[in-house]
Amino acid sequence: MEKYPWFNERQRQLTDEVVEFVDEITPRAYEAAIKQEHPRDLVKMVADKGWFGALVPEEYGGMGKEIGITGCQIIAEGLTRAATVGGVYSATSFGGVEQICMFGTEEQKERWLPKIARGELLGAITLTEPFVGTDAAGIRTTATRDGDYYVLNGKKRFISNAGLADIYMLYAKTSDEPGDRAAYKHLSAFIVEKGTPGFTIERINELAVFRGIRNGFLDFDNARVPASNMLLGEGNGWGVMTAGLNFERLTVATQIIAGMREALRYALYFATRRVQFNQRTIDFEANQYKLADIILRMKTARLLTYYAAWMMDQGLNPVVEANAAKIYATEACRDATLDALQIIGGDAFTRFYPVEQILLDAKILEVGAGTNEVLRRLLTAQARRIMADELKAPRRRIHKELRFPIPYYKPSPEFAPKKVPTDLEGMEDAILEALAADYFVNPGLHMRREELMEDTGLDEEQLDEALASLEEKKLVDLYRTRQGVIILAKATYDGLRKAKPKEYYQWYPPWSMEDERF
Repeated sequence: MEKYPWFNERQRQLTDEVVEFVDEITPRAYEAAIKQEHPRDLVKMVADKGWFGALVPEEYGGMGKEIGITGCQIIAEGLTRAATVGGVYSATSFGGVEQICMFGTEEQKERWLPKIARGELLGAITLTEPFVGTDAAGIRTTATRDGDYYVLNGKKRFISNAGLADIYMLYAKTSDEPGDRAAYKHLSAFIVEKGTPGFTIERINELAVFRGIRNGFLDFDNARVPASNMLLGEGNGWGVMTAGLNFERLTVATQIIAGMREALRYALYFATRRVQFNQRTIDFEANQYKLADIILRMKTARLLTYYAAWMMDQGLNPVVEANAAKIYATEACRDATLDALQIIGGDAFTRFYPVEQILLDAKILEVGAGTNEVLRRLLTAQARRIMADELKAPRRRIHKELRFPIPYYKPSPEFAPKKVPTDLEGMEDAILEALAADYFVNPGLHMRREELMEDTGLDEEQLDEALASLEEKKLVDLYRTRQGVIILAKATYDGLRKAKPKEYYQWYPPWSMEDERF
């Protein structure tokens, strides 16, 4: 595994330790996966190395800040090569450990973190339900306060580590009030311990993916959980969940990167040994292009993922980066494994080579931890909010000499209004003039109200009054929000004619011919 320049010395050492360990245990890990066994012996070896404590502070027996989120991802990436072992490790990391570290009380940390660090407790995340998938706000499992306990009723499904985990990070509905639902204050987060009365494993799934990893349904039938097991207080589960999902999606990306590397290894392994038409298949140019594409995808996905991990280690909240890493890595791995399958050919569709399994695992993770389609919506919304300044487009203005649109990133005095009108007719004329200039540079676009205020010097009240008057005269076309607020405007054809003579809008490049103009 490549060590990036920003890795600290302990993280660099850890990378070597993980590679050496996984090289040693891989045969046993594959044996367990083929037999569909839970490799308790290998999990115990991981625990003995203290790696389950990668996220845990040193005062609770963990590896401390020197390892951090980045170190946790190094371990997850390496262990994923060891089949089931990586899945068990990762599910524990985002199935309680990260949430307790971030949101747990001192009592909760002292109660669980030392045992987690020693590998005595495995974890699981319990979010998905029979009727609820990516729409996490629609959770139907309920938690009702009863003295010092909460009574849980409901079901969860597609739970990795089901039956094996000792602690289950659970989200349940604690309010039906519309106001709480609208404010995302209707959910609460709990740590539910194995052995809780009323909490049972309903079903173990037979999956086509994640070979050897336990996955199942959970049932909560009046399960009584101590109120002291709640994280961050009642109604604050959404915040715990979203923070946890960022980390989970980052870890999913890390696991997928390991899959891409294995697909590349097997494609190279096969192509350098397979002879067809009297030459090795790696010598066919088409296969070389496919191998190059796999490398490009793997390198890009890994850089994005470890950059997001670095951001988390700096105390930042990389919502955009973590979600982008999950989307890109899963889809890149899907495409990479399809290329690897094509390079290998028919043998790739036997289980003698694990590439088909990597493809299936990549595909399910386009769905798991939030579907990529929904994450794209989230990414767009977050980019518009968080990256508003970074994505702010320049004002396009008419260059006076060139009569050509030029981008301006800062206000220019030459475009400032010379005089701000106060009468309605003067305000209307100023608006039409600004809209005419904008039509010249953006003929297919409306103009934002903030731009109109900048160009005319009008305040909001004056602008709304004049725009409403111009709309009534059919000189402007307005776009309003559902609440009726004007946010965009453009001049109608009649408005353009009233604002400027037709010669104002004419422009011809120097190379155009006279007989083309009329």
